[in-house]
Amino acid sequence: MQAYSKRLIPLVGAGVLASLGLLAIGLAQQTVAGPSTMLYGAKVSSWAKLGANGQVMEAGVTIPLSGIEKAPAADPNHQGMNMQMGPEVNLDFPDAVKKATFLDHMELWWEPLGHPPERYLTPHFDFHFFGIPASETKTIDCKNLTAPTPDLTPQGYAPAVPPQAKPEEFCVPLMGFHGVPMSEFSAPGQLKPGLFDQVMIAGTYASKFAFVEPMITRELLLKKQNLSMSVPRPPVLGRRTLYPTQFNATYDSASNAYQFVFSGFTMTDK
Repeated sequence: MQAYSKRLIPLVGAGVLASLGLLAIGLAQQTVAGPSTMLYGAKVSSWAKLGANGQVMEAGVTIPLSGIEKAPAADPNHQGMNMQMGPEVNLDFPDAVKKATFLDHMELWWEPLGHPPERYLTPHFDFHFFGIPASETKTIDCKNLTAPTPDLTPQGYAPAVPPQAKPEEFCVPLMGFHGVPMSEFSAPGQLKPGLFDQVMIAGTYASKFAFVEPMITRELLLKKQNLSMSVPRPPVLGRRTLYPTQFNATYDSASNAYQFVFSGFTMTDK
């Protein structure tokens, strides 16, 4: 019995230390809540997870599945991307995220008919995550038709304004220019046949990298599947800030909601 006790004591001690270590990690991290708003009767909210020194580890938005399910069918007069109506949701991230990272706020647009080009003519949500203030996005009127330079085009993305094209044909009010990944094309200048289900867009306006935009179909979200996409970053962002590298949409059955989460933040060098 005495020998057994001598062996047990160190094991118990190790277990206690391990538990204390996990507790310390838990205490070192904290979740901070951001603002909330409504989407078709569902409460949508932003949040962030901070590390021991207050650094942003994750920045996210919670969207109940009911908000996706209750998205209305198209109005017979709806022509697609009616910019006069504005987004369904305009939601700031917590101050800790806005001060330290690229992310400022989310503008969510519901497209019941989809929008051109033909590949995107299917009901879907446009999740615009802007790196500029909402007060600035409201002024995007496409009067500044400066085409995005190569320094603003992420690796693996096609130019938002094709060579020899007219910039005014590619600028969208309240948003700007939209860059599409090369993986969306079957040949130069030719999008893949068939309808998409998910894609990550890169947005610019007035010589600024303005937003990243996961576009996801309603049909895919209703399948309650998790999805993951890399976050595009231009060669020159134009400012030093923490920038996310990963985007995940995770369905949580317990809360019947999606968590849209940015993570893998790294400091930009230019």
